[in-house]
Amino acid sequence: MSGLRWRHGIDGGCLSAEWTVSRRPSSMTHPAFKRGALVEVFHGLQRVWVGRLSEPGDDTSQLYATGLLAQADGYMAFDGTAVTDDVDDALTYATANGLSLTYLGDAPANVVPAEEPQKLGALIAMHATANSVRATVRADGILRWEADPTTPTLAILPGVGVLGRADEDFATRVQCRYISSVAGTPPVPDGYAVAEKINADAEAVYDRSTLYVDITDRGLLTATEAGWIAQGILDKFGARLSFTSGVTVNSRQLVTVGGGRVALQTIRAGQMVRFLGARTPSSFAGGAFDVVIGSTDYTDGSGEITLNPLGLVPRTLADIIASVPTIHTALNPMPGAGAVQAA
Repeated sequence: MSGLRWRHGIDGGCLSAEWTVSRRPSSMTHPAFKRGALVEVFHGLQRVWVGRLSEPGDDTSQLYATGLLAQADGYMAFDGTAVTDDVDDALTYATANGLSLTYLGDAPANVVPAEEPQKLGALIAMHATANSVRATVRADGILRWEADPTTPTLAILPGVGVLGRADEDFATRVQCRYISSVAGTPPVPDGYAVAEKINADAEAVYDRSTLYVDITDRGLLTATEAGWIAQGILDKFGARLSFTSGVTVNSRQLVTVGGGRVALQTIRAGQMVRFLGARTPSSFAGGAFDVVIGSTDYTDGSGEITLNPLGLVPRTLADIIASVPTIHTALNPMPGAGAVQAA
């Protein structure tokens, strides 16, 4: 086996892993290489990535696996009797019927209805946004609902690089258009309203920028429910400038905040890192600023890890295509690119 590479994302946790296996083109596939097989990546005795095999590489030497939360898009939001908007009921039923993550029954309280049946992955993403948290399944296989960290645990030493900034995904206020009333038999939309949430502090610094999101696909909502969604989008994706690049660091450049060494294999998205002496358009040279890691990319044996900050905007064609939102998008591999994906 060679070329092992894996990625973590702040939304989703374990995202993907890929590697190559040397074998003759005419040889038979090893019985362990079958779709859905459990894939675990270990650093010593510590499991650092877990998922399921999605491409067994029958025609090539390349194998590909996806994280456990990606499996949720293979399930409908169903409680065993009917489609449901209750993420607790849907997750309980799915885990009892093959979804291989661990759910502790601790989903946050705010529930937002939907007009049509939906995939479980879309329900999880909406539920996380409505509660201003992120759904993530890391190497322990447990589904967690987590707010972004506020305290750094890692530090990048001076001289590593420059993080460019952009305002294309920047918003100081979010306006969500929703269906506020229905009439007739069968009921059809009869009235619409707009829920608005504002970050006044960011607006005072960077001026006003509004993100408009149509959430009429969720069906009839109360003002409170629409407000949950608007606030969640603002908390998770707005009110801060975006980044145009990530940084690639080695084990000498990335340390704990106390200066201790860290194993690059154990770094994951969702941690906060402090840049020491880095230069950005909004900070002076010699200063320090904190960034939440939006995604990581590590190749085994390389001695380096790529850290992409939360709010990274797409700059390549592949990233731009990946950032186009769809109603079923549950995970965002480029956090910050395409803010309406969470809605």
